[in-house]
Amino acid sequence: MIAELKVGPQVAADGSQVTGRATKDASVVTVDGHGKYLEALLRGNTYILGVSGATATVYAGAAAGTPLLAIHNPSNSGKVLNVLGLYISNRVAPTAAGVATFGIYGGPSAQPTGTQTVPRNMLTLTQSGSIAIGFANAALTGSTALNYLASPFAYYWATAAGAVDICSYCDLAGMFIVAPGNQLAIGASAALTSATWDVSWVWEELAQ
Repeated sequence: MIAELKVGPQVAADGSQVTGRATKDASVVTVDGHGKYLEALLRGNTYILGVSGATATVYAGAAAGTPLLAIHNPSNSGKVLNVLGLYISNRVAPTAAGVATFGIYGGPSAQPTGTQTVPRNMLTLTQSGSIAIGFANAALTGSTALNYLASPFAYYWATAAGAVDICSYCDLAGMFIVAPGNQLAIGASAALTSATWDVSWVWEELAQ
């Protein structure tokens, strides 16, 4: 199929028919008409899982460890979880100097039996509809060890005037997929004294 495009901007009234727009090198011009994730949210298949004021436990993907957040995709779900974004903020500063990185770990895993938290739908804001099994600062009892994937966030504390907090919001751009039978978790490399954290991540659930 040949797409007919017009080079340069156009002025059109509501209800009129127009051709697509191209640049001078024949590239297709696209712009955001609405928010980046509006389509996914309006379809009701985007979810958020968060924890507020959590005290981190040192986590490196070990079996039955305690990450700040984890999501498990049951092996018979028929869907994949596409992680869109991650939020991490320091709520209470540590009382001693230190550094912590926050790592994402993932891989195939047995379904944990620890305390679950039901994800919240981003359209209705109710805790319903997700096929994912969520864990908020809870031990992943019975889980399999996960593999290190990436560290999107780091925190350094020296003095009251010398804290460095990097990436309170991380746009993961759908880079992480949780297939059926797999699990994704995020945890801290160090449990900084007295520090607490607010952590959330958002994903879209799509048919395989």
